[in-house]
Amino acid sequence: MDKKIWILAIASFVVGTVELVIAGIIDMIAQDLNVSVGTAGQLITVYSLVFAFGSPILITLTSKVERRKLLTAAMLVFFAGNMISIVSPNFTILIISRIILAASCSIIVVLSIVMASSIVAPELRGRAIGMIFMGISASLVLGVPLGTIIGEMWGWRSTFALVGGLTLIVAWAVKRYLPQVAPRQGVPLSEQLRTLKDSRILSAHFISILQMTGQFTIYAYITPFLHETMGLSTSIISIVLFVYGLAGIAGGWIGGWSSDKLGNSKTIIVTLLLHASAVFLLPYATGSMFQLLIVVVVWCAFNMAPSPAIQSYLIQAAPETSDIQLSFNTSSLHIGVAAGSIVGGLIVNHYSVTTNTWVGGLIIILAILSAIFSLRKNKAMTSTVSS
Repeated sequence: MDKKIWILAIASFVVGTVELVIAGIIDMIAQDLNVSVGTAGQLITVYSLVFAFGSPILITLTSKVERRKLLTAAMLVFFAGNMISIVSPNFTILIISRIILAASCSIIVVLSIVMASSIVAPELRGRAIGMIFMGISASLVLGVPLGTIIGEMWGWRSTFALVGGLTLIVAWAVKRYLPQVAPRQGVPLSEQLRTLKDSRILSAHFISILQMTGQFTIYAYITPFLHETMGLSTSIISIVLFVYGLAGIAGGWIGGWSSDKLGNSKTIIVTLLLHASAVFLLPYATGSMFQLLIVVVVWCAFNMAPSPAIQSYLIQAAPETSDIQLSFNTSSLHIGVAAGSIVGGLIVNHYSVTTNTWVGGLIIILAILSAIFSLRKNKAMTSTVSS
């Protein structure tokens, strides 16, 4: 794959670490800033909400800016957000820094996908988008644990110092090696929002919302699930999650490759079916570590695999508004994460955590139905236009 795509994937990796690294240093932040752990947890919530709802607005407001220039500027703002995090004297300032980080990160991730799909041939688009998702997955596997270790050694602020330094290096690489990418012709926000009235586009976004809702109904509570069903220690669970993350990196590549070779429609349906199957199989895989790891690998690989195909499908289905559609779709993923965490919490409070797998799997089945609806609508529309 072109080194330009690698630069964009590394950019996604660097900015991706900041969203969830808080989970590993939350105790240190709470103690240092004299807030409760629950209050410190709002740093993740605020970040997700700003990312989800700010992304479409910011992409629209910056629609006339040349893409490389905008990406470089967003990375410099992201760097500034990290610097504010380092010097935050209190929790309020740290919250402000999280808002800055989330807003700039939302632009960086969307632009990385947009530029990756723009600078390769159409037949390589799926793999290019898959590379971006590999970067995001890698940030969870490597970035978050590394950030946590650094925080424990030199204090939580040093984690943001490292990310800030890496951000400057990647910003330089973007400016030095990436080509200019002209913005697409401006489309009024009202017209862009009107595309959501198109049932095939709206249902495509619901694929992502429902899939992530189903995924995080169980994933957000995977630690109590493994404690309850297998009695695993925290250290062993960490190994399981590391394997899970590695599978996610592979899943991004699998989804992109399959999208290019087999087409978006087959990739979306097949990967979602495999994802749902793995979630349903989780309770039956707790008899041994070998069985568990096999199912976990399939579970995470095919959790990540649909996204490149879904985003490639949106580019094909709505080429005039593809930038905003990619933004809507990344927002959909974050909405699903939040919704799944809420649904999973409600279930855990009243039933065994094993129930989360059944509910999560059923929600992913709804994502499959949404995919079938969208793809059939798109096929019918394409046939009508052709005739």
